[in-house]
Amino acid sequence: MKRVLALLVAAAAILGLTLPALAQGEPAVLIRNARIFDATGAPARSGDVLVRGETIVAVGSRIPRPRGARVVDARGRTLIPGLHDLHTHLRSPAYSAPEDMAKAWEAYLLNGVTTVNDYSLSAEMIEPIRSITTGPDAIWAPHLNLAVRAGVPGGHGTEYGWGDFFTMKAASPRAAHLIMSRALPYRPDAIKVFADGWRYDRGPDLNSMNTGTLAAIVSDAHAAGVPVVTHTVTLEGAKVAAAAGVDAVVHGVGDEPVDRELLALMRGKGTAYVSTLVVYEPSDVRSVSAGEETVLSSPERAREAAQASRGNRVVEPAVARRWQVLGGNLRAVHDAGIPIGVGTDAGIGGVYHGSSTIREIGWLVRLGLTPAEALIAATRTSAAIMGQTGHGTIAPGMRADLVLVDGRPDEDIADLWKVSRVWKAGREVPLAKLRAAREAAAPTPLPTVRMKGPIFTAARTGERTDLDTLPVDSTDAGSDHSDIAFVHRHGPHGDRPLFSLATFGAAPRPFAQLVLPLTKGAVLPADASGFEGIVFTARGAGAYRLRLESYGLEGADWFRSDFSAGPDLAEIRIPFAAFETGGDATLDRTKLRALRFELTGQPGGRAWLELRDIRFY
Repeated sequence: MKRVLALLVAAAAILGLTLPALAQGEPAVLIRNARIFDATGAPARSGDVLVRGETIVAVGSRIPRPRGARVVDARGRTLIPGLHDLHTHLRSPAYSAPEDMAKAWEAYLLNGVTTVNDYSLSAEMIEPIRSITTGPDAIWAPHLNLAVRAGVPGGHGTEYGWGDFFTMKAASPRAAHLIMSRALPYRPDAIKVFADGWRYDRGPDLNSMNTGTLAAIVSDAHAAGVPVVTHTVTLEGAKVAAAAGVDAVVHGVGDEPVDRELLALMRGKGTAYVSTLVVYEPSDVRSVSAGEETVLSSPERAREAAQASRGNRVVEPAVARRWQVLGGNLRAVHDAGIPIGVGTDAGIGGVYHGSSTIREIGWLVRLGLTPAEALIAATRTSAAIMGQTGHGTIAPGMRADLVLVDGRPDEDIADLWKVSRVWKAGREVPLAKLRAAREAAAPTPLPTVRMKGPIFTAARTGERTDLDTLPVDSTDAGSDHSDIAFVHRHGPHGDRPLFSLATFGAAPRPFAQLVLPLTKGAVLPADASGFEGIVFTARGAGAYRLRLESYGLEGADWFRSDFSAGPDLAEIRIPFAAFETGGDATLDRTKLRALRFELTGQPGGRAWLELRDIRFY
């Protein structure tokens, strides 16, 4: 071994390499005879890459094989850094199906995307997602940059009824500092701000965030080393975002051509541009290439076939104009030397996980970037936007996120559909295994948390449940949605009832829900198979509904049971057998996620409910 190390050190001296990890005894992989596109700006060259543990330790010609190293012959293939997608919603599958984050994770790795930003979660979801995607028994996933969402009251991101904690709201610098004091202790990887309320001339505009409020968010986030990206879709909104110092404006300016003022602001502030073209591509007339079709899942191919069978339709003038403006602005930003990253908004209908990242990179090329420039945008530049300079290129000391591609994607971007092998932090991804798992009809198995009985009693101080989960709110959707407030009252005998007051919006059948997650962030399923039902004490003024949020079911199929509460406290027992669904699913007591106490009433009306001592029995 000493002789091998001596040879390696000598080779390193000749080649100008450093071998910082070779003496650590970690498993080594030697990728030989690759055509290496390192994303540094240099042209591709033939050579070897040596990986030990999570790190690239050498790049050069004829690197000696360390004892015990596994050799991968990459002859005829191109090795590139792992790709990035800076805008995804991993909880949404992009077609009609229940949430299954693990299938989304698999789709990215299968397409060589090793780092992904997820904007579809609340702060409470960050820790449990990290816990199941890291460590020796982790579920396979790309590196996840998990974001906390922020917006302005009445702005985009607040209209879907997911609750105040899901998208934190601020309309002033003072409020911005307050929500950041709540968000940053969760150690998010990014802050996503819904700063722009333009609705593409297809609906009434929503509120936009002012520069002072956004700058306060940026200041607090940057002080903690956390990047900030914005939902920005207008020229004016992009100027606000750049003036506030955000790291990237995301979605692209789609209302007007960019001007010199914006480009100067972006250059001066170091603000990057992520256009998410594929979410705005006119879907009625788009085509899927043969290469793209090979990587789609069965449900995705079925959706595309159904779309094609409808025939091509005329694209709406507003959609066509926006698409033309987006393309022109991408060219202008590129010509101005503004850093361009890659993001897709995957999870939105028809914007599929993983494959849409490759499609987005292809659009960069069609709009004027060279294939090499587009690959750099998807690797080195996207990593730099997130402040993560320890990966994104192929060089000694960098994290070993690597993709082996059949062909020369730096010359012909269509070759990017031909992913052959993938390494995430030095570990080879089992592509065949993930491909089979992604095609499985059943939801991906997740670790479950066994329930003990108490859900919300007087056992804990503070706002959290006995299960150490945070109660949150949910309402009907729309900019005129309902609202619900809840407080923990302190009774005279040490009891701590949970009092909710709903104010209903203008929807025909408005509702508001108090949500009690059974596991943190309602990410992992809760196993209540040892119990027969749910019991609680309540008082109120009318009829209510309890819904069982469940893993593997769409919201419309969640099981529910109606109950009534009057002005006097009364115990209410609901056996699991009494819960019904609008679909044909069977209630699985091992896959519960949350209890949703639902209040309903007339538009503009109010309702209240007081709950205490909530348990499984």
